[in-house]
Amino acid sequence: MIDLKNNIIDLDLFKRVIRAIKNSKEVGPNVGADIIDSFSNNQFASKIKLLDRIDRLDILDSDSEVVIFGCWFGSILIPALSNKVKKITGIDLDEMAIKVAKYGLFLNYKNVFFTTGDVFSEDQERHRDAKLFINTSCEHMPPMKEWPFWAELNADAYFAFQSNNMDWIEGHVNCVHSLEEFKNQLPENSEVLVEEEIDDSRGTRYMLIGKIHR
Repeated sequence: MIDLKNNIIDLDLFKRVIRAIKNSKEVGPNVGADIIDSFSNNQFASKIKLLDRIDRLDILDSDSEVVIFGCWFGSILIPALSNKVKKITGIDLDEMAIKVAKYGLFLNYKNVFFTTGDVFSEDQERHRDAKLFINTSCEHMPPMKEWPFWAELNADAYFAFQSNNMDWIEGHVNCVHSLEEFKNQLPENSEVLVEEEIDDSRGTRYMLIGKIHR
């Protein structure tokens, strides 16, 4: 558990993070450095903003399902949300990151599930009942309006998306350079409730939070 408002991290989670870093060489090269980077100041700054705005909108409750596209290790979002919702599903192409998250960092989290794969694949689960879709890695994948399953949702759902203008970083295939450009990538029937620019030591992050109407 992470309580960002009160600057608290659960001791058991901290121990699992340290253990995962120590054992990272068994998983793959540079994994330890990647785990550390997932808890960087920039990562915390952007995730704190997102979680704060979600709290202000009062989107989630104990029956909510949350889906995280491009979850990576889920280092900050998952422990911050797990005690608030019924179910969290993290999806990422990086098999190594999913392995560390599933069998290391969040092994004992009973309401957290992980999937390795492309979120745009027809083989992916549809998540028709999800209340909130989070993607803080929009720069790594096609525009969110291209996700083929928005029309299959059973009810209105919320989204919380972040992208950035750091197009020189490897893997950043879909950067944006303004909030307006980012808005053009939203699914149809989207209503923007929050739009914000977030300073990053390497550039600017862009955040859009809102509702997808069925």
